[in-house]
Order: sequence, then structure tokens, then C-alpha cells
Amino acid sequence: MHTPRYARLLTGALLSLACGAAWSLQPEEQSRAEALFQDNCAVCHAANRGGYIAPALTRDRLVQSEGALRGTIMTGIPDTLMPPFVGRLPDEDIRLLASLIKTRPASAPEWGLEKIRASVEVLVDEKTLPDSPAYRIDSVYDLMVVMARGRYGKGGKEGNAKVVFLDGKNHRVVGELKTDAPHIMDFSPVAERWAWLKSDDGVVHKVDLYTLQVVRRAKAGLTGPGIALSNDGKWLAVSSFVPNSVAILDADTLEPVKYLTLEGKDPDGNFIQSAGGPVIGSRINNKFALTLRQAGQIWIIDPDKPGMPVTKLAGVGRMLHDTFLTPDGRYSMVASYGDNKIVAIDLKEDKVARDIPAGCQPHVGSGAVTEVNGRFLAFGTNIGTCDKGSVVTVWDTKDFSLVKQVPVAGATESPAAHPNAPYVAVDIVDKDKRASLIQLIDKHTLEVARTLEVGGHAFFPEYNRAGDAMYVSAGYWGDRVRIYDSTTLELLAEHRMESPAGIFSRARTRWVTVGLPETRPF
Repeated sequence: MHTPRYARLLTGALLSLACGAAWSLQPEEQSRAEALFQDNCAVCHAANRGGYIAPALTRDRLVQSEGALRGTIMTGIPDTLMPPFVGRLPDEDIRLLASLIKTRPASAPEWGLEKIRASVEVLVDEKTLPDSPAYRIDSVYDLMVVMARGRYGKGGKEGNAKVVFLDGKNHRVVGELKTDAPHIMDFSPVAERWAWLKSDDGVVHKVDLYTLQVVRRAKAGLTGPGIALSNDGKWLAVSSFVPNSVAILDADTLEPVKYLTLEGKDPDGNFIQSAGGPVIGSRINNKFALTLRQAGQIWIIDPDKPGMPVTKLAGVGRMLHDTFLTPDGRYSMVASYGDNKIVAIDLKEDKVARDIPAGCQPHVGSGAVTEVNGRFLAFGTNIGTCDKGSVVTVWDTKDFSLVKQVPVAGATESPAAHPNAPYVAVDIVDKDKRASLIQLIDKHTLEVARTLEVGGHAFFPEYNRAGDAMYVSAGYWGDRVRIYDSTTLELLAEHRMESPAGIFSRARTRWVTVGLPETRPF
């Protein structure tokens, strides 16, 4: 079986790390345990075992006995992405994993500029590609792209992780792309055929939307989903949880041109290393704005100036997360979990413009903005619940004034809007029966008008290009994507796939922000 160059490099990094530590396992067991973790666990729990979309797995975080850990690995955890490994891994491998988790602290694997450069692989000669889509579709801007993560996000040829492409007009599957743990896709603002896929193991794939295949790939980090295109489509910014870094790549070739380690003082004055959170590309210039999660900073990178200088905004907030752009493309709206606020970052003047009070743990997802009575209102989800209950925060994107906090059924993660759809949709993500609900907020009354049961954990609603259909991932026990009429909520179609997650419309780059008309006023 062919081993990609980046996999060979990663193995070397992990073995070097293991050999330098004092382990209770034998040397041959050490390397096997690390390799088992990377192959089966790292896409959820992070390459350093420090936690990612699933909790940290280290000796200082776990109270279970080693035997109890073996049992959890064998049986999995229902209604989560944690699958059973009994029958998939031999008992001895499960024992090695449990021992590694129980006895070792988080590791610190490295992956820098030279390893990124060495990992670049050219899979297809782009000169051989056709000049138009090789499948039947009116326009690639009608594509809807689903990240079907699979029960086992990484781990062998039998895995069901893939990217599924659908025609948003007739809701039929037009192609699939197998890959490990797909998380997010971003699209070229200037060339319709190109997209870039980021997987949870840090691999960036350059995707040709005319043939639905990967033409290049590179391993830009070990864990983390952050990715963004510059406004001119020339540069690609890729942030990582592990190692704590951001890399700027040539979007065409995936060759790295700049690498930054993410560290600095947090709002309390403590110097820390920070995971790289979401990164966004400005639409008024070519700058990138990167969130440093734990450091509470925003770094603004200007790739058009010599050396790609960085402006560092400190003390922005505590535990920064998702971000999206205002309709004019000037302001990045950043969620600050620990401060219960949303922060407007001015990408023209490189400064903090305004704090906006929000509900508990604002999340905002990829954001949603829609016009209501002549005002462009932003809808931000709140993944936490406190004494004010569960709310969706609504504010004016012109003056940043708080308009309303809309009561909803539970914690929310991702909002969706479209100028042709009557509702702003939000997913309820509480860990109980409410997790199968999508709530629809009437644009004009700003009240929940309808509630939709999708038959699985409801995630990531997204309207198609025309706005006449809403796509929803029904994950965990549902294992399907369901497509509804955006007005009547009639079920139009559904497609089975294992652990569907993020849904992305190719038309996103023509909206600037989800929910706006299909135009780019720049």
C-alpha cells in the first residue's frame, strides 16, 4: 500500500518524540501505541492528545482506570462520534492505546515549514483537465458539498469518510471524494473551478470542481480546521491546533511561503501558546484575520507587503472562536466564549471596533446576515445556556447595536439565512432529544415560527443557491442529509451517508456572507 510522503514524515516526528521520553512501555510498544493513536484517535482527540472536537486523552485529565478505558475503546460512546473498536482492533492494540492514554501527558509533535514543503504532492497534471464540468450541472455554483465524516474519521480502506457533491437544483448526488475526516471547504473567489478542502488531520486538498478530484495536497499541520482564501485567490491561510501555528501557502501550488508560531500574552497577562482558531480572508483587501483561541488575540496578516507583516491585536477576548464578515466585507465578527460577547474587528484600520453583548458562549458558526426592513441584521448562535436561557443574538451590522436575543429551545451552533427564504435556521445541539431539532426564526418578527424534527442530531443547516431548499445534516443515529422546501418545510429528498457534518454551498463566495444576495460589491 502506498504511504503518502506526509505520513512517512509524521511517523518520523512521532518516533523522535517517543524515543526522547521516559515510557513504561517497551520501545517497540511505544512506537506502535503512538501510531495506533494517530491512525484511530487523533482526528477527534488531536495529534498531541490534548483535545480537539473530542476531549483530551491524557493521564492528568482522566480518572478512569486503565481497564475502564479499554472498555470505552471497545464499546464506544452512543450518540457521539466515538465508535466501538471491538473487532476492528486486536485486544493487544486496545491495551496499548489504553496504556498510552493513562500513563502519558499531552505530547508536543512538531510540523514546520520544511515538513509542509516536503509533504506537497501533485496527484493530477492540471494541464490535462477539461475546460468545463465533466458531469451534468448547469453551473458549479449550484453545488452543495457535504462533509460526510464517517464513523471512523481515519482508519483504513473500509472507512466511510468522504466528501459528497450534490446539484442544488435537483438535489441529486453528482460525485464523491474519499478522504479522511473532512471538515471544511473554502472556494476561490475568482476562479469557479477551484476549492480547497481541509481535513481534521491537517491535510489541505486542492479540489477541481469540474472533475471532482484532488489535484494536489499537502499536510499543513497535524490537527485543526482553519482555512481561508485571500480576496484575489492567490494565497491560502491554514491554521492549526497542533502544532500551534498558521501557515500561508501559495493557493495554486500549496507551497508554503510563511509560517508563524502562535503565542503571546492572554487578557490576564499570562504568556501562553495558543491553538490557531478560525481564519478569515478580508473582502476589502487581501488581509487575513486569525484568531488565537487561548491567547485572546487577533493577528492580521498582510500577504501583499514584503515579508507578510503581522499586526497583533491583544486582549480581544477570552477563548475566541468562529468569525464571519459584515456585508461590506470590512469587519470580522469574532465570538468570544469566555466574555459572552462578539467583537467587531476592523480589517481596514486593523483594530478592535466594538464589543457586542451576546448570550452565553457565542459561537456564530459561519454567520448569517439578512436584510430586515432596510437593515442588515446578523444572527449569531450561542452554544451555552445561562440564567437568561438559550438565545440567538441579533445585531445591526451597520452600527453594531444589539437588536434582540431570540429565545430558542437549546444551545445553538450554526445559523443559515438566504434572501429568498423566509426563515433564519439554527441547529439545536444540546445532548438530549432536542438535538434533532432545527428552529426557524421568522425574519420579520424575530421569533421562532416553526420547529423541524430531522430524525438525527441536527447540524449545519445551509440553503442552496436559489434559497428554495434547506440542507441539514442528520448525524449520529440519523446518518443522512435531508433536504427541505425552505418555505413549507416539506421533505424534498434525503441521502444516506455516515456522520454527515458541515454543508457548504459553492455560491458562498458570491454572497460575501451567508444570507446576502448573490453579488460581490467590490
